[in-house]
Amino acid sequence: MKIDKITAIDSEKQLVHVTISHGSDKYKYDMNTPVLEGDALQAHCDAEEQKHLNNILYQVYDRNTQFEDEDKWDEWINDGCKIAEVKGVDNEGNEIVIKAEEVIEKKAWVDSEPPVDTAALIAELQEKVKALES
Repeated sequence: MKIDKITAIDSEKQLVHVTISHGSDKYKYDMNTPVLEGDALQAHCDAEEQKHLNNILYQVYDRNTQFEDEDKWDEWINDGCKIAEVKGVDNEGNEIVIKAEEVIEKKAWVDSEPPVDTAALIAELQEKVKALES
């Protein structure tokens, strides 16, 4: 974890802006710490790193995506970052649950009306106009 900037909040707390690296990924993160400096601050930040990686997962993926150690994080990423299930509510207020194993296929929107032959429709309308003009 690299400390980028420190912003004082008050005499007991400070906001520490850090970059957390995990594999080839880098995450910018802001964390509150007690007022510390140098090696003590770095040790405190390093000790809290897993907690902050889980906070990043919470914000980016899903509130249920949490890991007790970096090995589990790596395993999850290598398996394709699948979220076990996502719960929500559809537009009618019904609860829905989507599981990682389920695949939702995209379907093209289909109008409820049958397709119209535009040329035939224009010809029909022209005939009606001629009949009205006569």
